[in-house]
Amino acid sequence: MLEVYISSEERVVKIETVTKTRNDNKKERWIVIITLVVLTSIFLLTHFLSIYPGGYSIEKQSGEVLIGKGSDIKRVVVNNDVLLNDLKAASLESEITYIKTLWYVGLLFTATCLFGTITFQRLMLKKAVIITVSLYVVIAILIIFSYASTLSSIENSINDLIK
Repeated sequence: MLEVYISSEERVVKIETVTKTRNDNKKERWIVIITLVVLTSIFLLTHFLSIYPGGYSIEKQSGEVLIGKGSDIKRVVVNNDVLLNDLKAASLESEITYIKTLWYVGLLFTATCLFGTITFQRLMLKKAVIITVSLYVVIAILIIFSYASTLSSIENSINDLIK
C-alpha cells in the first residue's frame, strides 16, 4: 500500500510503503509450487493410468470390448447385433471421456480458486476472498452432482453392454 502526503505549506512529500516480509512471500511461493506439483501428478496419473474417482477405461479389440475399473477388467464379447453393441460401446467411451474431462475441470477449478484466494488475501481484499470461496463451493457442488450422475450412467451402460 502506498500513501503519499503532501503538505501545501512546506512542500514536503512523505511516502510510506507497507511491504510483506520475505517469509510470507516464501510461504506463498511454496504453496503455489506444491499445488502445481500435486496437480501435475494427478493429471499424469489420470491420463496414463486412469487413476481418478471411478477409474474407468475402455479398449476395443477384435470382437471384444475391454472395460476396466482400476485393476478389474471385464471382457464383453460382441454378439449378433454388432451395430447396437458398437453404439453402446461408443456411448460408454463418450461417457468415460466426459467424466475424465469433468475430473480435469474440477482439478483446474480448485487450483484456480486456491491461487485466487491466496492472491486476494495477500492484497487484503476480503470481499473478493468471500466471493471466490462462495463461488467455489457452489460450482464444486454442481461438479460433484454431475460426476455422481455420470458414474451412475456409466454403470448402467456397462450393465447394458454386458447383457
